[in-house]
Amino acid sequence: MNPCVFIVFSFLLICLETTTANPLVATGGGDDNGVVKKCLDKERHALLDFKAHLQDPYETLSTWRVEEEEDCCKWRGVTCNNQTGRVIVLSISSGGLKGEISDALLNLSYLTHLDLHSNSFHGVIPTFIGSMTELRYLDLINNSLHGTIPWSIGSLTKLRYLKPGNNYLSGTIPRSIGSLTELRVLGLSHNSLSGTIPPELGNLTNLQWLILQSVGRCRVENLEWLSHLSHLQQLVMDGISLAKKNHWVDVILSLRKLSVLSLIGCELSQVMYPYSSHLNSSSSILYLYLGNNRLNSSMYHWLFPLTSNSLLRLGLAINMLDGIPKYLGSLCSLKSLYFYNNSAVVEFPVFLKNLSGCTSLALQYLDTSHTQFTGSPSDEIQTLKNLTYLFMSSCNLGPRFLKWTQTLNSLQYLNIANNGISDTIPLDFWDKWPSQLRYMNLSFNNISGNLPDLSTKFDNNSVIDLSSNNFYGQITDVSSTVALLNLSRNKLHGGISFLCQVVHGLLVSLDLSYNLLSGRLPDCLWHFKELKVLILEHNNLSGRLPTSVGSLIKLETLNLYGKDMHLREFTRNLGLLKSINLSSNNLTGKIPYEVTNLYGLCVLNLSKNALHGEIPKKIGQMRQLETLDLSRNNLSGEMPSSMSCLTSLSYLNVSYNSLSGRIPSGTQLQSFEPSRYNGNPRLCGPPLTKKCPGNEESEVQSVVGKSEGDGEEIDELEIWFYICGASGFVTGFWIACGTLLVSRRGRCSFFHFYDSFTDWVDVKAAVSFANLRRVERR
Repeated sequence: MNPCVFIVFSFLLICLETTTANPLVATGGGDDNGVVKKCLDKERHALLDFKAHLQDPYETLSTWRVEEEEDCCKWRGVTCNNQTGRVIVLSISSGGLKGEISDALLNLSYLTHLDLHSNSFHGVIPTFIGSMTELRYLDLINNSLHGTIPWSIGSLTKLRYLKPGNNYLSGTIPRSIGSLTELRVLGLSHNSLSGTIPPELGNLTNLQWLILQSVGRCRVENLEWLSHLSHLQQLVMDGISLAKKNHWVDVILSLRKLSVLSLIGCELSQVMYPYSSHLNSSSSILYLYLGNNRLNSSMYHWLFPLTSNSLLRLGLAINMLDGIPKYLGSLCSLKSLYFYNNSAVVEFPVFLKNLSGCTSLALQYLDTSHTQFTGSPSDEIQTLKNLTYLFMSSCNLGPRFLKWTQTLNSLQYLNIANNGISDTIPLDFWDKWPSQLRYMNLSFNNISGNLPDLSTKFDNNSVIDLSSNNFYGQITDVSSTVALLNLSRNKLHGGISFLCQVVHGLLVSLDLSYNLLSGRLPDCLWHFKELKVLILEHNNLSGRLPTSVGSLIKLETLNLYGKDMHLREFTRNLGLLKSINLSSNNLTGKIPYEVTNLYGLCVLNLSKNALHGEIPKKIGQMRQLETLDLSRNNLSGEMPSSMSCLTSLSYLNVSYNSLSGRIPSGTQLQSFEPSRYNGNPRLCGPPLTKKCPGNEESEVQSVVGKSEGDGEEIDELEIWFYICGASGFVTGFWIACGTLLVSRRGRCSFFHFYDSFTDWVDVKAAVSFANLRRVERR
């Protein structure tokens, strides 16, 4: 066959195969049968290239595979146009991805929606982002990006949604953002920006949300540009000083569609003339937050035009207010009032009286915590008929018990903690309480009385905190609907067999510490599948830890304190455990080796017991340990060399045992105070001043012995050095090999290098061998 004919024929076959595999090439668009097109090879390779630059610990991109027949339009987070097969959406939020944003995205030339929020992307926002001109949606919020916002971002003229917030971005807000006239949402919150907020933002006449909360050290020169944003619905400028911005209220009222306004921490108390005298417009604001501005009651004259019967929430917290004006009692739609952390003294009866208009019927949420009230409540408290949430902690409402809380029949959440109440709780208090109670906090008072039956009056996933009081009696019954129960620091006695009656419980946290409870920990914990925190320390409990502790599969914190308690196999199935505190329990026996299998453990405190034997050899595999306290036991033997692998350790105490030998070498172990090793007279080596016997001589002999090849055994420290090093080698090895397995180009490059390298080694070996033979002949 003529060679030219053969070449042309082969070319036609290739074209035919390509056309068959990718109908888009032949048709240039969708067909009449509505067949969904596969993605283009170019875009599939671009996505794989994007993935190759990332770490994916949770296998978020596990569906992104390299096989040629893979259709990237079916991959997680990828959406294609049904007619063209082009990738138009890439949405892989909250995936734990780590790495930099790769320029492989440039090959997705039809991409309109890029959502990478809530990952761990680092590096800078690349300047090439300005070339992705089809983008309409860009969300980079909650990553670890730094550097500046590139000026090129102003080229994305089709962009409607831009949120690079919750990062570490520095520099100024680029004026080029003013070119994004199609923008509806702009969120720059929680960064480290500086300079002036550019007045070019006034060009964004279609903007509906402007979120500038905690952007850094930005300032505003004037607010005239803000009045141009006639479609603005939400404005958040928390932390930006408006101290010298007179007539700012006029500007706000000119935004007729504004429904959310947050000016927390904006130094509003320093504004001389908040509004002009001819102000006559009304407000459309539904949610108004003015906290942390050092405002006193003189602010109420300019607050009035910002409020209307449409107002649903009002935040006046963290100021210097000594009360509220009467007109706030006439806001017939007001459901939530935040008045906490006001430093001035407030007359409680007057406060309630000024709320007694139609506001009292609408109000559902009232938070006045950390406000100093004086006087007893008047009858107006009973007008708050629909109040659901009442937070009045640390309000100096004592010393008498607050019986008036019983009149609020709609309450579901009550917090009157730390009010200096020193009184006996009324006997009928629990009986009159509404059955839908979800949260009750009476902690840090001096309330006395018999502990009531806690089996009723509480809704699902409810919280009961009666800690730090003087409740006495026995715990008879607890509702199976309770999620958090804190009865610590009271005078409760008797056993804790009530736990066996809580069948199919929802309990997540149980704290009964610092009471007079006695007896054994009952072996009926099988059904507490949701329990994460179990704190029973400082009681008179005794006996063995029951085997059912091992069934608490979600347990993260275990704190016990009793007498004559013993360890068995409680570590089984406790893979989520983060903290174990069994100090001061008179525990006997050896530290069970199974504890070293709790790889996620961060805190292990077995101090002040009667444990003996050696520290488990494999303790070094507990790499997450931050706190390890084994002090005041009868432990003996050497500290395991594997402890040098505990690189996360920030607190260590092995004092007052019978440990001996050299303290293992390791950056962490030598960094602690010598007192952490006191009471072990046979311990030696840094950080102790006591040198180990024959230390210098043994080091010299070790070096000589190795050079002579006398076959000395490798000591335990070296073994653990090799173990730690080997684990690193294996990880690196498989990262390299994994790359070769998935990358054809990488394999070719590697084996080309390998062939060249082996040739070089062969030549060098031959030359060296020839030189050696020449020397021998001499």
